[in-house]
Amino acid sequence: MNRQQAQDFIADILETPHLGELQVSLNGVHRLGTRFNDCAVSQNVLKMQTTLTLTARLELKKASVTINTLDDKAMIKSAIEQVFTTCAHMPDDEEVMPAMGEVLETKEYAFNAESEAIEIETIGAWAAAACTDGAAANIDLAGLLSLGKRFNAYGDSAGGFAYERYHRSDYHVTATGNNGSGWAEYQGVSIKQDNVMAATKRAIEKCVKAQNPEVFEPRPVTVILEPQAVGDLMAMAFWYGFDQRAKDEGRSALANYHETLGNISFYSDPAYKLFPAISFSSDGQALGKSLWLDEGRVQQLQTSRYWAKKNKLAVKPAPNNLILSGEGASLDEMIQSTVDGILVTRFWYIRSTDASTLGFTGMTRDGTFRIENGEVTHPVVEMRWNESVLRVLNNVVASGKPVATGEDISMIMPALKVEDFRFSSLSG
Repeated sequence: MNRQQAQDFIADILETPHLGELQVSLNGVHRLGTRFNDCAVSQNVLKMQTTLTLTARLELKKASVTINTLDDKAMIKSAIEQVFTTCAHMPDDEEVMPAMGEVLETKEYAFNAESEAIEIETIGAWAAAACTDGAAANIDLAGLLSLGKRFNAYGDSAGGFAYERYHRSDYHVTATGNNGSGWAEYQGVSIKQDNVMAATKRAIEKCVKAQNPEVFEPRPVTVILEPQAVGDLMAMAFWYGFDQRAKDEGRSALANYHETLGNISFYSDPAYKLFPAISFSSDGQALGKSLWLDEGRVQQLQTSRYWAKKNKLAVKPAPNNLILSGEGASLDEMIQSTVDGILVTRFWYIRSTDASTLGFTGMTRDGTFRIENGEVTHPVVEMRWNESVLRVLNNVVASGKPVATGEDISMIMPALKVEDFRFSSLSG
């Protein structure tokens, strides 16, 4: 749907007789995807779907229903009746807030005309070319190449409306040899074959270097975390720690933390050119630039409308991207300046261990290497780590150029060189 079609569709729904306040969300996706494994395409995905979410409010009661049939007016009318019936039976919740009622003039920062023109045949051909390179190197490749052409629209019975089109490309590939693996990705709003082939080459090269890993006895050591590993960690830290209510209620690591967190700036900005994002939230709130850390100093935290009203604070909705500053050092420069260290490609199975310190545990994966006297010398067996993000940020001694990363949320992260990173045991 274009903007006018979405606005007309939502207006028709809002004109349907209903008892209280109604919020309407439309989420449309045209998803093109190709999965592959063992250097062969295994599945092509072509998905075209628009879902309709209706949210009813009766004073302090609230309920929602979602359907994906938009061409049946009787069904939509029934859904409206159903959601208000359900709402009437819900318990009162003092945190239920009225609709915003704001008309937003969005910029479509994440819309890309070249991405809009790409079809499934092109995605499939690029994935097949990647498989050919893997087969030529005698390396098994598995992964996903996908492109989402999307739109979100929102309207409410208080007069609010927002609409935006956006794109999201995602290519991640795992290269596996006889005794070791490598991994690489490309993320963004646009994608070209060169991006796919460059990421494929990186994964294969890492895999070749990762064969026959040796045991490194786990201990605190200097690490160089590539951007994906940094993103893995910072996304978890944000959702667990950067919340105003949790801080005020003493449930956050920042509740009693008054020092700086290194010298890094951490922020969100839907207009950031390297990896822009949609510029409004699911409930019709505008998203602008939000500075969470300024050179290590906490500036603001995400704050719900309820908590902001209760405590006379500024509202700060959850962002759609996360950005960490970097000083631009190259990976080679960081390696050359490291006498005793470990190079980490990415993490997985990250879990919270201690909210009071932003403590997490996880494992390395798909390419972990020993650094000795300024050189990468050999691969090492994957390891488990236990760390506090507060310690990690305070132990950063060098940072790279931020790049696009992140499968679940758009992120722009640099590589980080971190001293005294705590590895605790072997995992592979």
